[in-house]
Amino acid sequence: MASSRAKRARPELANPQAALSGSSPLHSDWRDWASLTAGPAALIAERALSNDVADYVRFRTVCTAWRALCPDPRAQEISDRRFHPRQWIMLPSNFNVDRRRCFVNVSTGEKIHVGILDLRRYYFRGPTAEGFLVLCQKSTHVVQLLNPITGQVTDLPCANTLLDPDPDPVTTDQLRSLDFCSAGVTNDNTVALLYDFHKFAIAKPGQEAWRRLDVGQHRIMAALPFAGRMYCVTEKKILVVDEDNTSASPRLVVVADFKLEREFSLLYDRMHPVFDERGGLVLVHRTHRFIENRFTEKFTAYRARLDAGIMEPIRGLGGQALFICSSHPAGPSQSVPAKFSSSIKPDTIYLCRKYSDVNQVDIVAFDPSAGTFVETEFDKKDIVKFLIAYVVTS
Repeated sequence: MASSRAKRARPELANPQAALSGSSPLHSDWRDWASLTAGPAALIAERALSNDVADYVRFRTVCTAWRALCPDPRAQEISDRRFHPRQWIMLPSNFNVDRRRCFVNVSTGEKIHVGILDLRRYYFRGPTAEGFLVLCQKSTHVVQLLNPITGQVTDLPCANTLLDPDPDPVTTDQLRSLDFCSAGVTNDNTVALLYDFHKFAIAKPGQEAWRRLDVGQHRIMAALPFAGRMYCVTEKKILVVDEDNTSASPRLVVVADFKLEREFSLLYDRMHPVFDERGGLVLVHRTHRFIENRFTEKFTAYRARLDAGIMEPIRGLGGQALFICSSHPAGPSQSVPAKFSSSIKPDTIYLCRKYSDVNQVDIVAFDPSAGTFVETEFDKKDIVKFLIAYVVTS
């Protein structure tokens, strides 16, 4: 079982569904919902969980009897994808309410506020593709994986073991300078980290140290979980973490070869993942070049067919929209279905640039099929503002 902290407070979700509280006994159709037997309660919980883990947490919060009948999500293994908060992103602290962090569902646009750990006690390394938050305790240097919706905290090895061997003691500056790129969880509870752009390490809960995997001459552009496995994308290949081999140590093995239409620059380029509604994976290669005294950006989309071991150039994004921070090459991104807001166009990349001296964000929409850039504005009341705030401040 994953190492978790049962003493953590349950997340205080905003606006719990009133329907779960039952109805007044004065009504003729009143039922004693708190006396539900295990069978019906489990069925309702299963339906809630299939919709979203936040609904499941709400259901268990309603009454003590229901909590006793339904498994505690904080006691489950981190590989159990039913409890992953993969649709939720954490907004900047200026969206807080009474010290509770604001989260937005990137599929439905729902907003909730959750009481989580005091992040001032941690180095916040970043989010994972499944919605976990990667943290590092300032006092112990222990890396932790936080599920912000369920409150589960999983302990991993110290960040000291991510650094190159050094006879001198690890300093705070060294830990703070670790450049988190991406992370993910596999089906066997393995957590993988890509950091400092080309270093890749894995660990399981309870292990003493992170294990660095040899990436050889590969320059890793992105590392992401997909279908329960952890993949690394380089400028020419897609690799997967293989723990089923006969050797004593896990290793990276090639599952796909491809050729990018544009040469890859480790310094300026990024590969942004887009997950379409059918569960497919699209990778967007973003090039950032200094030409004729100014930076120019170009984008090429590829559909990753991991079963066939190939990547095919495509003209769209599988119907999704992609929001990217264009203020710096290493800026974050977030893909959403076009239905997230009526003002979003499908198969469109939105470049968001924030200016540090003024409270202003400029947005340019890029149409991959036409290759055109168009300046765009969204209404201040549009829920798209949450996506923009996320990518320009994360």
